[in-house]
Amino acid sequence: MPIITILSGKGGVGKTTLAASLSVLFNENDNNNISIDTDVDAPNLLLIMKGKEIESRNTYSSEKAFLNVEKCNGCKLCYEHCKYDAIEWDNDTNIPKIDRLLCEGCGICEIVCPEKAIEIRPVKSGVIKYLETEYGFPAISGELEIGEGSSGKIVSEAKQFGSEIANKRNKDIIIVDGPPGIGCPVISSASGSNYIILISEPTPAAIHDVSRALNIAKYFCNSIGLVINKSDLNDKFRMELEEFAKENNIDFLGSIPLDKMVPNSITKGIPIIKYAPDSPASQAIKEIFKNLKKKLILMKNA
Repeated sequence: MPIITILSGKGGVGKTTLAASLSVLFNENDNNNISIDTDVDAPNLLLIMKGKEIESRNTYSSEKAFLNVEKCNGCKLCYEHCKYDAIEWDNDTNIPKIDRLLCEGCGICEIVCPEKAIEIRPVKSGVIKYLETEYGFPAISGELEIGEGSSGKIVSEAKQFGSEIANKRNKDIIIVDGPPGIGCPVISSASGSNYIILISEPTPAAIHDVSRALNIAKYFCNSIGLVINKSDLNDKFRMELEEFAKENNIDFLGSIPLDKMVPNSITKGIPIIKYAPDSPASQAIKEIFKNLKKKLILMKNA
């Protein structure tokens, strides 16, 4: 089951726009794909591909401190030992107050409490949703609760959920809309990928950003491609990106020109390939799709 993951070294360069349109194209041509949004800190793939929620799962990757007020003797040891300033002391009631947003669940308060009045317990850190999109294919989206961490774990759980749905629905291709940057959720997203698409824009920082993403991509995957979005913004930096692809043995899948129809499609919540199928951006994405399919066929026959 090929897993195609779309990454970039920074946010806002078109990952979700590309992921949504490629998902639609795969479905229209083969009806064999599922999409997963692993940008769990700010998921937006399903803002473009609306759908009906079929199932959801809570994830419990974080832990917090909980106080049993009846056991507390007011010794202040938890308050004095908390390194995250997550405990305030209520002088009126002479008991601690735990700030859930600041608590890291480190457990020091539980250890020092002589009355065993504090317990570290798992808490809901996010939710993973399974939807049937308006375009006829399933999609998975993970989303963290406000202030929660451990985003790498929820990414792994979202991908696992997606694999389960793909097997049940006999889907052969998984398209992953990855998070920006190079942090833990990116590493978790890249893990297990069969083909990674790096997307960038022709800007002064482009080589630096895509180089960081490439270092992660190469660790997990041998088959990597590059897409240049808004390619006509700057010819100099576009050519530098194309040369970068050649020097690093990366497949150059194609360029997407600057197209005013793209932001219009985003505001309407419709993939550009459906909103304006004859627009320059849509035509370019169709070519990228053809090039990608050729690469997948070569990989399958290798």
